[in-house]
Formats: sequence, structure tokens, C-alpha cells
Amino acid sequence: MADNLLKMALDHMGGDGVGALSNALGIPEEKGESAVETGLATVIAGMLNKGSNKTGMAGLFNMVTDSAGLDLSSITRVIGDPEQMESLQKRGGNMLAGLFGGKVDEVSDLMSSALGASGKGGSLLKIAAPVMMALLARLEKSKGLDISGMAALLAGQRQFIKGKLPSGLLQALNLGSFDELGEALETRGHAQPQEARAQAVHSAGKKRAGMAKWFWPLLIALAALYALNMCAKREKMDDQPGEVILDEESVLIEETPDATAVPPSGQPMDFAASFRAYLASTGRDPNREFPLDIQFAKGSAQVTSRALPDLEALVSIMRENPGLTIAIEGHTSGEGDEATNQQLSQERADVVTQMLVARGIDANRVTATGMGSAKPLAGEDTEKGKQQNRRISVRVVTFE
Repeated sequence: MADNLLKMALDHMGGDGVGALSNALGIPEEKGESAVETGLATVIAGMLNKGSNKTGMAGLFNMVTDSAGLDLSSITRVIGDPEQMESLQKRGGNMLAGLFGGKVDEVSDLMSSALGASGKGGSLLKIAAPVMMALLARLEKSKGLDISGMAALLAGQRQFIKGKLPSGLLQALNLGSFDELGEALETRGHAQPQEARAQAVHSAGKKRAGMAKWFWPLLIALAALYALNMCAKREKMDDQPGEVILDEESVLIEETPDATAVPPSGQPMDFAASFRAYLASTGRDPNREFPLDIQFAKGSAQVTSRALPDLEALVSIMRENPGLTIAIEGHTSGEGDEATNQQLSQERADVVTQMLVARGIDANRVTATGMGSAKPLAGEDTEKGKQQNRRISVRVVTFE
């Protein structure tokens, strides 16, 4: 069963926190807990609604990761300090605008009607939003959630908020029924792509066994070839002493490339080898990503790379492993408007996914998500760092 965010938030606030908030907002003590619960449920509903498209989910993920500053255990102290309370509500107001857009006032009025206290709904929501964001930020860190994991967590909250929302909220969000709230989080592949067709799936044990049959013989063969090549090099060096230093540098560059070297595009080298080694390992980190060397025209999703060796390698690997499903994630630097960055990263991820499908990969095995600048690899104080952050990456979702 999914974590109950509603209960967790109330537990973190505690009776003192709920009481302090009710008192600060002028809500009767006997209605305090149910009022705060309704406010928190409304915020969760806003998250579910915003996450119903991939760009919105990426924006929500950014909001959460930027909200780790509030210590939920100190909420009573924060509420009791007018200056901190004002600052918290200001942050909460910005969060509500991010969740509900131009419908913030309408949602606030519905909340006030539910409380039976005119003008109190918006104030309560401005506290409920940062509380819920802070809780999700804590879970994101403790559980190592990425955007897909957070989408799955939110999708599981519908059962806990049903019957706890202000009357009229669903209509305000342009939803015909409660069942439509967050429905896309379960059907559009945020949590994971749909399962590959049953007849194409092989067991992980068979796959590893098959890999073992060719991996070690191949490694031995390569070692033998390398030894023969070195012997030939030594003979050549003996015949041409004046070229010893130059030839030795050539051997080092050609035969033992630096594992951390990168091509002009700024992406890590040897995607195929790294990805195959990852699949062959038993302790795979589910959050590890593998950048693809694919170049785009500035500010667009138009591919400019003439050759796409990493993409072709990925196609081959997916054909070899029918039980493999992946997420294609687009990333940008933090420059410019974040909403525009998220949209651009989504469009680029979609383009790469379409290229895979065009090469025969079942669309059910791939999901595309635009991350915007939510997951930088490097600092952005240099152009090199920004370039590293602009990337398309692959992450394994399931491997059977």
C-alpha cells in the first residue's frame, strides 16, 4: 500500500501544530484537525491535477525539490512567529499559483465555504501547501525518488483523499468525476512504461546466463589481441628508435582511452559498453542514468547529429533484451524560463522516443519525460557545466 501522505503530514504537525494553526486562523478548536486535513487533501488534489501531463509533473518535481527548507517538527514555532508565518504564507501562495494557476482564488473560496469561515480558506491553503511540499521533499531524499517514483507515490493518494475535498473542487479543476483526478498518472507511464508483451519476456536468469556464455570468451580474445598488438608495437619500436615516444603515446590513446573522457558534444563515451555492463550487474542502481550523444539545434527539438551511434546501440540492446523497458529523460540547463525549459526537454525526449519506435522498438517499452533543469549533473557557473546539464539520458525502468 502506498504511503498515506495525508496521515503523515498530520502526524508530523502533531496536535500542537494543528492546534496552533487553527488558533492562528481563528478556526474553532473542535474543527481544527478536519479543517487542516481538508486543506492538505486539496493540495494533494492540486498536485494530482498538475501532474496529469508530463510537463506539469516535471514542474511539480522542481517545486518539491526546492521546498526542503521547512522543518515540519518546528511548525508550531513557525506559526507562532508572525514574521516566519508571513514568510511561510508567501511561499505557500507561490506554490498554490504553481498548482492551480489562475484558479487559486476560486479554490480558496471553495475551501472557505468548506470551513464555514469566509476568507480563511486561502490562508489555510497557504500553510498546507508548503507543509505537503516539505513532506514530499523529505520522502524524495529518504527514498531516492525521481520524477517517476514521485508520480507513482502521488497516484496512490487518491484513495486517501476521496471524500475529503471541498464541494465543487473537481468542477473547478474541469474534472467530470473524482475518478478523473490523477488518472493520467496511472495511464501515461509516469511510474513505469507498460509491460512488454508477455511472449517477448525472458527471465533475468536466462539473460544473465546467455550473456555469460559470450562475455568471458570475448574478454579473453580481446586480451589476446591486445597482447599480440603490443608485441607488434615493440618490434616496430625496436626498428625505429627515433619514433619511440610518439608511438608509445599513440598506443596509450588508441588502446587505453580515459574512461572519463568525453567527445566534443560533452557526453560520456562508450554508452553501449557502460549500459551493457550495467544490465549484466546484479546490484543495479535504479536511479542511474546513461546520457545519449544526441545533438539538437539551439532552443529546438531538431536533431542535428549526422550519426547516432548511441541510439543505434540502444536499439540493438533493446532487441537483445525484450524484457527491458526504459525511460528517456530530457534535461536542460537552468538558463531561461523554467516552464520553457521543461517543454523543450519534453519535446526532445519525445523526439528520441519516436526515433526508437521508428527503428522497431515497441512504444510500450519506452516512456518520455521532460525534466527541465530538475536534475543537474554539474554546477552552472561555467559554460562546460551548463553543457553537461543539457542532455538526453536513458534510465532502466524494468529488466526481466
